[in-house]
Amino acid sequence: MLTCDTVPASSLTARDIELWRAMQAVTPAFASPLLAPDFVQAIAAVRSDVRVAIFKKNGRTVGFLPVHVRPGRFARPAGAPFSDYSALITFPEPHIRIGDALRTAGIHRYQAIGLVDPYGVFGGCPGGEMDEAHGIDLSGDMTNNANKKLLKNIRRITRHLEEAHGEVRIVAGDRTRETFDAMIDWKRCQTRETGLHDFVGAPWVQDMLKRLFDADTSGLHGFMVTLMAGDTPVLAHYGVRLGDRAHPWISSYDPAFSTFSPGQIFLNGLHEPLEAAGVRYYDLSTGQQAYKAIFSNTSFPVRHARAYSDAPDARLSASMARVGADIRRAMGHKVDGAFARLNRRLDQIATLELDAIGRARGVAYAFSNASKRMKVADHG
Repeated sequence: MLTCDTVPASSLTARDIELWRAMQAVTPAFASPLLAPDFVQAIAAVRSDVRVAIFKKNGRTVGFLPVHVRPGRFARPAGAPFSDYSALITFPEPHIRIGDALRTAGIHRYQAIGLVDPYGVFGGCPGGEMDEAHGIDLSGDMTNNANKKLLKNIRRITRHLEEAHGEVRIVAGDRTRETFDAMIDWKRCQTRETGLHDFVGAPWVQDMLKRLFDADTSGLHGFMVTLMAGDTPVLAHYGVRLGDRAHPWISSYDPAFSTFSPGQIFLNGLHEPLEAAGVRYYDLSTGQQAYKAIFSNTSFPVRHARAYSDAPDARLSASMARVGADIRRAMGHKVDGAFARLNRRLDQIATLELDAIGRARGVAYAFSNASKRMKVADHG
């Protein structure tokens, strides 16, 4: 019989953490730093609503599900929206169904983001949006998918950048505070120009990013990779690193260098600097498929879906959600797509803004900047 103890992340015991890491070690699909207990504890340091559902059978721990507990027995992956992957962490062949697990944990519904499900725990969760996660695997063939014409163009713009501003190089593991601050400013400026919600502006996010930047590099820490031209930072990736795996969240560049297509120069030149820094897997995650598919050398499918408890009221909610989805699809692809985009936008606001005033401002901003977002979509 499945039982569950739901505890604050700070209450995880040394034995809990040891088991969690052992589960990750035997299942490569769970290897991301974002699925590690270290990440959950880093989020818990800046947010008070982080809980870990610890599942047991006959008194033996069989799984961990880290969540943000929200009103109405709703839960999201701990760290959302920075939790690009979510999973119920288990050993192989756990014989757990997500509906039973959620009911046991007292969770009505769970929003899976980038679902990693190697053992079919979420197999009874219908629908959802399929996505592709990309990465640079430095343990094998590091050849990317850039064609000869694109590579020739990258060499040309690199030469022009060097002629104008100095030697082009990439610094993996950059610890320069001024570059970190500039990177945040570039990204916030970009969100204003495109009408996106300022996802790095929330107080808990700023606190988390700075704490990670200052963290000891022997454990989970902030990892910045910077494209330099001479002594000037041009572009930076920033995210987390644990061991030999790194996962960037933020990509931003100085708009003064936009004519040099710095993103192409950066991604094409990443392999050697990352390898020299001891990184074996650089996880580009989902989204912006066009360029990630070119500059990565591996990928795997994930799913964004909402899982429901087996409890009767949750099953009713699931049925109503399916009816709503059927109605939207019947209204046509454009209407269905518009609803999906709106839901994603509102959900992101809800993950970032932790009080009613912040969420109201976020929604007002979203609607007032809808035209900007449509222009970006038209050019995307």
